[in-house]
Amino acid sequence: MNQTQATEFVLLSFPRGRPFLFALFLAIYLATLLGNSAILCLVCLDPHLHSPMYFFLAHLSCLDLCYSSVTVGCPTTHHPLVPWL
Repeated sequence: MNQTQATEFVLLSFPRGRPFLFALFLAIYLATLLGNSAILCLVCLDPHLHSPMYFFLAHLSCLDLCYSSVTVGCPTTHHPLVPWL
């Protein structure tokens, strides 16, 4: 049975680029939040966009907001009291 535990990984192409990678992933995450929030606000505020297609688009954007917040939030948090994060 395999007992190997890996807690982190190293990107070999960026050996000293942690601040660069953090800024890159932060920019992508913020663009995702901004775009999905804009879609949600527009669909909710504009009465012309209250059709089924935009209803499902708003729900898809809400789902994308939740998924991106969960998947980006887990690897970026490292708390000493929570060993599985």
